[in-house]
Amino acid sequence: MNDFLDTRLETARCRLRPWRMEDIPLIPPVANTREISWNTSFRFPHPFDEAAAERLVHWSRDGAGGDKWQFAVFLGGKLVGSCGTIRGTDVEAHTAKVGYWLDPAHWGKGLATEIVGELVRYMRDETVIEQLTAVCFGWNPASRRVLEKTGFRQEGLRRGVVRKWGKLTDLWIYGLLL
Repeated sequence: MNDFLDTRLETARCRLRPWRMEDIPLIPPVANTREISWNTSFRFPHPFDEAAAERLVHWSRDGAGGDKWQFAVFLGGKLVGSCGTIRGTDVEAHTAKVGYWLDPAHWGKGLATEIVGELVRYMRDETVIEQLTAVCFGWNPASRRVLEKTGFRQEGLRRGVVRKWGKLTDLWIYGLLL
């Protein structure tokens, strides 16, 4: 874990590093949007307050570098989002599930593709994980494009299995062999 907590990744525009306790007050001003929550699991609440930020940071550090690889994403020294993976369990322990979110002010500028691409590189080069999985909701075609641009291929589509805030949509399933 300690080695992972010292990890620093760089993209053309962003710096990625594991979450720190001092990040807690930085998270709510970025994460407290319905737009982000709409495209994530219920684990990412709305409203997103400091208590939610504290849970996120503590959760990300529990098993860091062994079962979780979670990164805060900075652009110009300012927090703009997060990306990371969670190791699968049991017979899927050689796999990890990818997740990411980005401040809506930075959507449509290629940043998500940049950070997910770097996350994929890191997981391939620095871990024993052999396969990545990602899912996205049917109402989020931009996330599907991010995954496709970073090498993921569609492996499945589950119709009408996502219910969020009274709306139903499909769940798109993507995979990438490392």
